[in-house]
Amino acid sequence: MSIGHHVKIILLATGISSATVVHAEVTTHPFEVESGMVLYEISGGAQLTPETNLSIKGNAKLRFKDWGDVKLEEEGGIVLTTGAIKHKQHVKRFEKQTKDTVITADFENEQLLERKKGANGIHDETASLVKKGQENVAGVLCDVWEGPGIKKCIYKNVVLKLESHVLDVSYVRVATQAVFDINTSNEACEVPDYPVQEFALFEDNLKTKNVYKAENFCKVLKDAAYEISEDTISYGTGTVTDKEREKFINHITKDIYERQKELLPELLNSLKETRACLQTGEDPFTANQCIEHFSRMKAKLGTEEDDYIILWDEKRKNVLLDKIEDELIYLQSRIPCVNRAHNITDLSACMK
Repeated sequence: MSIGHHVKIILLATGISSATVVHAEVTTHPFEVESGMVLYEISGGAQLTPETNLSIKGNAKLRFKDWGDVKLEEEGGIVLTTGAIKHKQHVKRFEKQTKDTVITADFENEQLLERKKGANGIHDETASLVKKGQENVAGVLCDVWEGPGIKKCIYKNVVLKLESHVLDVSYVRVATQAVFDINTSNEACEVPDYPVQEFALFEDNLKTKNVYKAENFCKVLKDAAYEISEDTISYGTGTVTDKEREKFINHITKDIYERQKELLPELLNSLKETRACLQTGEDPFTANQCIEHFSRMKAKLGTEEDDYIILWDEKRKNVLLDKIEDELIYLQSRIPCVNRAHNITDLSACMK
């Protein structure tokens, strides 16, 4: 067999294998548009218990390039409960995804948490949903998909509008501005300048100790909206039991519950210290120093008042001390119940 014949066979084999490789390398991407930026408004709420209501309000930004293989999501807003449980938290979340990794910002500790992506493939935004027509959202015509308790408006696999009503908990995320096929610089997809902590064995579907941290509350609620499947399809039909709804409510509010369990005993101690300090306060400056920590504690729990003291005399001092005493007696009587509470339902009953 001649050298020329060998070369011909090698070239033919190479050509065939190359064609096979080219065919095999055809891949799908998260989005059907190369790049873009979408700004959202977020709102939602629920009656958590007969005594406590929840509301959320915020904004979000999605930036992506390379057909969504690189995308960055930022969210910020306020989670507020009123009624028996008074709670207010400022929520901030940052997440960047590439083909292989997920990077989340831990703003409290000023670090980036990096983990490998799980092998879950491209998320199908229309799973278990039925196409119902089209709608204009932020100037973009998108396809409307609906299922029990959920409605999405999707443009090239980018969700421009999400409305979820699951077990009487509402979550709405709607685009206010959307631009696509734009020049996206590397700077636009940069992460905060924090040190990176790698978790080599940390997969997407594993739970972590800080999964219920404050900045993740809206993500828990959003995931509950996104992850409606055939297993949970009855959530939107009104056929669930009170027990099922209670379990769902306790799940999405676990962070609020844990934060309240931590802050309420601290508030009690702050009340005692404030009372002792005010009893010896002889001027407005000293009195304001006495109530400073207590005012900060109340703000953390969602009660913000203008407590600044301008005038100070014996009468005003006694009025304030009586108010502090009433709050102290009220809270002290509820702390044993708070300590026994296992979830937000128990805690709300304690504080009513």
